Amino acid sequence: MSTRPVIVIVPGAWHRPQHYQRLVNELAKDGYEAVAVTMPSVDSSPPHSSWDKDAQAVRQIILVYLESGREVITVAHSFGGIAMSEAVKGLGKSAREQKGLPGGVIRLIYMAAMALPEGQTHLGQTKPQTPEEEEIERQRQEYQAKHGGMQFTPEGAMLLDKDAIRDVFYNRCDPADVDEAVDLLGSFPPALMAVPVTYTAYREIPSTYVVCENDQALPLSVQERMIAQGNGVFHVERCQEGHAPYLSNTRFVVDCVRRAAGKDV
Repeated sequence: MSTRPVIVIVPGAWHRPQHYQRLVNELAKDGYEAVAVTMPSVDSSPPHSSWDKDAQAVRQIILVYLESGREVITVAHSFGGIAMSEAVKGLGKSAREQKGLPGGVIRLIYMAAMALPEGQTHLGQTKPQTPEEEEIERQRQEYQAKHGGMQFTPEGAMLLDKDAIRDVFYNRCDPADVDEAVDLLGSFPPALMAVPVTYTAYREIPSTYVVCENDQALPLSVQERMIAQGNGVFHVERCQEGHAPYLSNTRFVVDCVRRAAGKDV
């Protein structure tokens, strides 16, 4: 059995496991078994009212590895940070050791992801708090209106305009990769963004935050604010990528994972 940790990847809103296949493949080249989770909320019908089923799906996959004695590193992208944080409650390495249980989650990686304190919501965390953020929000709304505004399924799930989202989610990515990525996007329930988290995972499990300084979806100032809320608990990695570093600079993300696993990279 491999002594290297298993990498469990938690997709962001609208995203599917296929979006992260390049990262899975590159990790495999370095000897890491990796799996991306299918998030039940994506294309849910009727749209889910909470992220709890997503968290359960992530937890079930993690537990399969832990119960076989493996260690796990989780990597969350964007909104997936919420499901990841909820999923690992009680599954940290030290918590499992105290109970005499095998395996454990040894590190959380938030990749331009939501790292929320207990009681906070996605909407609450991303609400503009500075004049700079208010201007970014004004530009976002203007951009959205230019492309016809947010679209919805008949059941009320959010749909992204494939032309409008290209530069928001996938700036700095190869155009061919962007074409494939936008075609894979599903629908997403708006209600999940207003559901408070119940657990501050990064206070109990060692955590890394991957800052994407040219992110057009999750402003840099919001990423920095979430890091500051951790009061020094995060190991911070920085890159010049946009919201999809796993696609635009896969090697960088792989090296972040390797460092999280204890490698001197």
